[in-house]
Order: sequence, then structure tokens, then C-alpha cells
Amino acid sequence: MTTKRLIAWVVAVVLAAGLFVAFATQPWDSSGGGSSSTPVYTAGQAISVDKGDTFVIALDANPTTGYQWQAEDNAKVEQVKSKYVAGDSNLMGAGGTQMITFEATNRGSTTLKLDYARSFESNSKPAQTESFSVRIG
Repeated sequence: MTTKRLIAWVVAVVLAAGLFVAFATQPWDSSGGGSSSTPVYTAGQAISVDKGDTFVIALDANPTTGYQWQAEDNAKVEQVKSKYVAGDSNLMGAGGTQMITFEATNRGSTTLKLDYARSFESNSKPAQTESFSVRIG
């Protein structure tokens, strides 16, 4: 194999790998195209979604204190997942945001309550509580 062919072959492999990575890392939604964003709500906002929709509640949190937001049981809304997003500060122990994803499971209106508490202190009152009015169509 000549040097030119070897170089051409290496370049082709690198380009193919790059295209594969670019294609494989694209976000795809279940409808096969376009983009749909999940609405994000913060304290004090009313929530209006359709049955089957997901939505996110974003609340200030600091897991280094042992506290986290916990949703109370609700017949119309189901918690899907929760993740912590660090804030902009580089300081150790600085807070961030807890992003809690819910799915609207039944039509109607409800109040979704979240408690900021330590899971290992079951008999203690929450340090903070947030309530969200939710309408599911």
C-alpha cells in the first residue's frame, strides 16, 4: 500500500467515525423529528398540562446539607425522576437546583406538595414546603 493510499484510508476512517458520533449523539424525540421541550416550573407558578405530559419543577436545593425535595403522594401526578444541577459557584457546599420530573397520570385538578426534608429524619418537620396547583386536561 502506498503512503498516499494509507493517508486517504486513515482520513476516510476518521471522517466516518466523526459522522457516526455526530449522528449518534443527536437528541431524538418519540415523534421522529422536531423538538419538544418539557415545561419547567418554579415556586409560585400554576401548572397546566395534558394527561400523559411530563413537566419539571425546579427548586433551589443543597444536597450537602442532607436535604432534598420529596413529593408527597398524589393520585394525579407521578414522579418520574429527580436530578441535582450544581449552581455557578465553585465554592464547596454551594447550592444549586433540584430538577424533579413528573408525569400527569389522571385528568382533573390537584395540589402537588413537595417537602424539603432529610430522608433520614422521618419524624422531623420539613425545613420548607412548596405547593403547586396542577390542572390536567
